[in-house]
Amino acid sequence: MRVLRHVLFRGRAWRKVRGDRAVVHVVKSGLARTTTYDLPLVAVVLVLLFLGLAMVYSASGITALDANDDPSTFLAQQSAWAALGIGAMFVASRVDYRVLRFVAVPLLLLAVVLLGAVLIPGVGVTAGGATRWLRFGASFGLQPAELAKLALIVYLATWLGGKREQIGSWRITVPFILVTALVVGLVVAEPDLGTAIVVVVAALAMYFAAGARLREFAALGGLTAVVVLALAVAQPYRLQRLVTFLDPWSDPQKFGFQTIQMLYALGLGGPFGEGLGAGKEKFGYLPHPYTDSIFAVLGDELGLAGALVIVLLFLALAFRGVRIALRAEDSTGALLAIGITMWLCFQAWVNMAVVASLVPMTGITLPFISYGGSSLCVGLIAVGILLNVGRARTTQRTSVPRASRRWRDGRSREPAPRGRGSLDRKGSRNALPLHRWSSRPRG
Repeated sequence: MRVLRHVLFRGRAWRKVRGDRAVVHVVKSGLARTTTYDLPLVAVVLVLLFLGLAMVYSASGITALDANDDPSTFLAQQSAWAALGIGAMFVASRVDYRVLRFVAVPLLLLAVVLLGAVLIPGVGVTAGGATRWLRFGASFGLQPAELAKLALIVYLATWLGGKREQIGSWRITVPFILVTALVVGLVVAEPDLGTAIVVVVAALAMYFAAGARLREFAALGGLTAVVVLALAVAQPYRLQRLVTFLDPWSDPQKFGFQTIQMLYALGLGGPFGEGLGAGKEKFGYLPHPYTDSIFAVLGDELGLAGALVIVLLFLALAFRGVRIALRAEDSTGALLAIGITMWLCFQAWVNMAVVASLVPMTGITLPFISYGGSSLCVGLIAVGILLNVGRARTTQRTSVPRASRRWRDGRSREPAPRGRGSLDRKGSRNALPLHRWSSRPRG
């Protein structure tokens, strides 16, 4: 992780070479960049998206048939959101991410205002015991918490990106805590503890990558764990969820019911599943089969093999995201890549871990798979920003000629020893590249 943090802030560095009229020049460090899109990342996201459309149709068909006499109702809505999201992803990938610094504060303020509006009686829409939506007209709804994830990541990236030397001081730590706590507090008030945890984890990852010391990161992480535990035991229903997480059969008809049914679904799927559309748990047994529990339906119909494919796709997304962060041109781009990657992959892990009963029940969706317009569109916009961070003109490593190999009295100089910093990538002795893993401060 230390290597990652050192690489994130590469740029121009000055090296001083001692010798006859030593040369002091700029050496460009870093990995080669290309002008093309990260096609593997695009492929991973599109595969997840199309698998999600298939699973939404399978998991929601019976519900849509009962409600609208049309089993494809939710598929049509999700397809429309997917088309809109892909268009937004393309636009975001073409807009230079550096312009985000001009919209970071307004975007964050908009997210905070919308989160506050959700809590106003009569304005926010309540469903399932939580008030998380705003309704605009008969058919359009918005979940502000999804926008808040992206808004906070954009704000922190543009802010922390220019404050590397001050990371760890109270002038940075206190505002970081206050801004993050404001967003998280409004999300918790909905209530939506699962989304709040995802936001905190993404923010902490960005703060650590920005240059925070390990002890500072550990202190903030410990504080977060204490607050989450306090919130979990403060509400009776959350405490009961913790109890039934340890033993779902202690309350099989209420708090443990969903966990039991999700485990049944995974067990019924076996190695290769019952076939797409042939699952049984979605027929009234499994709560929220096309949103929170869609991974259980996938395990039922596509089996362990299908579940592993989803896991591998998210691992590939994580790999490509970290790779983009390592190759980013500046700290803002690197932090954007880290925040977006951590958000999407950690949220996916939590959703799948809930289905497998590895963590207590939380109501968060599986990115690109679960039904939901707000989460899908915002997630695709985030991928577009990630793609833009990975796009830049090809940069060639600039080399500096060595000083003369003879002293002033005519004696021959000894050749520089081979080793770190003495050779460029092609083994030439005529360049002094600054190694890309160097922890030397960069200006």
